[in-house]
Order: sequence, then C-alpha cells, then structure tokens
Amino acid sequence: MANGQQDQSNVVKEVLNCAVSAMKAIIPAELTVGKPVLLNGSFDHHAIGVFIGVTGDLPGRIILVGKEEAFASLGTRMFGMPIEGPMVESFAGEVVNMIAGNMGVSLSEKGVAIDITPPTIIVGDSKISGFKQAIELPLSFQDAGEYRLVLSIEHGA
Repeated sequence: MANGQQDQSNVVKEVLNCAVSAMKAIIPAELTVGKPVLLNGSFDHHAIGVFIGVTGDLPGRIILVGKEEAFASLGTRMFGMPIEGPMVESFAGEVVNMIAGNMGVSLSEKGVAIDITPPTIIVGDSKISGFKQAIELPLSFQDAGEYRLVLSIEHGA
C-alpha cells in the first residue's frame, strides 16, 4: 500500500509540475510558487474560481482561484489592454482552459492521456467540496496578483 501511495504522490507531483510549466509558457509574468498544502474535504473561496474537470488516466479537477483584480491585471499583461467587467470572468475561464490544455499536452508526452471539460466559472463567496483530498499550490505572478491552484485526483487513478 505504501508503494501505491508513493505512486499517487509522484503522479500528483508530475501533474503540478506540468501545470506550473504550462503557466510559465502561457503567462508573460514571473511566477513564484509557494509550498503545497493538503486540503481535506472542502475549501472556501471569495473571488473568481475556474473549475475544469479532468478525465482519462488521471480523473480529477483543477481549480484556479484569484481575485477579480488579479485576473484583470493578468489579462492586461497578456493582451496589452485593460480587461474589465464581464471580460474578466471570460478571460479567467479562457486562461485556465489554456493552462489545462497545455498541461494535458505535457502529460501526453509522458504517456499520460487526459481530456479536460469546458471551464466552469464560479464568482463570489462559495465553498468547493466533493473531494476527499486535494493539493493547494499558492501562486503569485509579478504585478498580476496572487492565486491558488487546487488539484484533486480521484483515488484509485
């Protein structure tokens, strides 16, 4: 059983590494990655959260959470023009979709086949639950705010 847990740990680490690499490739801002934190059962968020389901060899979920101002700053950095109002939510969904897609390509190069669902955008105060465990990775983009990347992989994957 310890070997299975080690394999699961290696899979989670690989997925997180691929997600971070995807962000560095897509977003033109210096990225600082914090220490991973284990989440059990649920977490609260008070901002914009983008939820993408993952199917295939590694079923689970990816959620990127950040304040509206942070996503607006990130969009302005990426496109060179202000991102405001309803465009911020649309941008948040699209940038996370790009990250997840890029991550999927990286994983496929390592022999791991996944597919992603369309993004679901969650705005405001909410509680995210429905998972046993997840890893939260604090992220900060220079001049574009702080975020939390949450990854859950279904047990038995």
